[in-house]
Amino acid sequence: MSCLQMKNDGKIRVLIIQEAMGGCGRHVVDLVNGLDPLRFEITVIYGTSRMDDYYRAALPGMSQHAHMIPCSDLVRDISPKHELRALRTVARVIREFKPDVVHCHSSKAGVIGRAAVLLGGGRRMNGVRRVFYTPHAYSFQAPEFSGVKRAVFVVLERRMSRRVTDMTFNVSAGERQASLVERIDDPAKFEVVYNGIADEPVPSRAEAMRLLGLDGVIPDGAPVVGVTARLVEQKDPMTSLAVVRKVISIRPDVHVVYVGDGPYEDEMKRYCADHGIADRVHFAGYRTDAEHVVSAFDVYLLTSLYEGMPYSLVEALRAGVPIAATDTAGNDEIVQPGVNGMLFPVGDPAAGADVVIDLLDHPMPADQVRRTYLERFTVDRMLDRIAAHYVGEPMTDDTDGKETAR
Repeated sequence: MSCLQMKNDGKIRVLIIQEAMGGCGRHVVDLVNGLDPLRFEITVIYGTSRMDDYYRAALPGMSQHAHMIPCSDLVRDISPKHELRALRTVARVIREFKPDVVHCHSSKAGVIGRAAVLLGGGRRMNGVRRVFYTPHAYSFQAPEFSGVKRAVFVVLERRMSRRVTDMTFNVSAGERQASLVERIDDPAKFEVVYNGIADEPVPSRAEAMRLLGLDGVIPDGAPVVGVTARLVEQKDPMTSLAVVRKVISIRPDVHVVYVGDGPYEDEMKRYCADHGIADRVHFAGYRTDAEHVVSAFDVYLLTSLYEGMPYSLVEALRAGVPIAATDTAGNDEIVQPGVNGMLFPVGDPAAGADVVIDLLDHPMPADQVRRTYLERFTVDRMLDRIAAHYVGEPMTDDTDGKETAR
């Protein structure tokens, strides 16, 4: 029997509050579409200021499983006006929906959502039984925040965790360790739940090339290094190009494909033209099928400065594509050197090029690479663990045999 007292319709009511998109948005999409509708009634308050094409395309399907409430005041930047409005919106929904469970996603939503529970008279007044939080990389981990601003973020995380949070789900062990270093709360209140994706078939290499419009552009049999990521500062795309330039200087038969868009795209194209590699580097732009066309690649490259738990690497594993990635939190829990890829230091293009060339020269079996996905990163595993916490039943963690809250 569940530890939660169910409503009259027999369902547990779950309120999800979300500001960020990207991996955070995808995680929420998977939760909404994957949780059992016979057990859970879901409402989602989501920020619209950073909505991406993936989330926008997913909204109609999500609306079949949850009541979706847009909130233009859930914004990333610090704005007292927007934050007060968002707080009022969330508090009103809590009063009206009376959720059993509140689950906040991203740092900003984590503050707003948990503050709304407190300011609305506390959990007892609102009927909230459990409060969960998934940061998807803490704000204080971002390199652009330092000094006073970083210290404020740490204090907010401590207060919200200690006063109102039952459990924080970290998407990587590195993220969990970051919380413990800052003494956010009791270590027992943090659990690693890896992002997972569905085990769907991916197209053949030839079909993926055709979908990308590169059949006939890239010669048959030419080695392909690929990236499926937003071209933004976090992904360090200029270092990625420095890696690519060195790889091409050593292996001129190599072609490189970038799937994704972002503010660095024009600068990257100029770099390619200036360094004579424009005929070897192809920009495919944003694609809704990015997770599937990864099968066109021989090696997947990611040069992130920091990560939570990048979906793109998991997608590469599912397709059996070995990974060359920076040795940073999140990446280092997906990549198993010598098994499914190799790591290199952040911001080191020479080391990155050496890794890419080594993976091209010594291919890893696709089945071996894919096996690491099946063992750790399926969406069913992720959903089972989170749903278990929502319900409040005991569960054995089959990765280490320890008993955890379910």
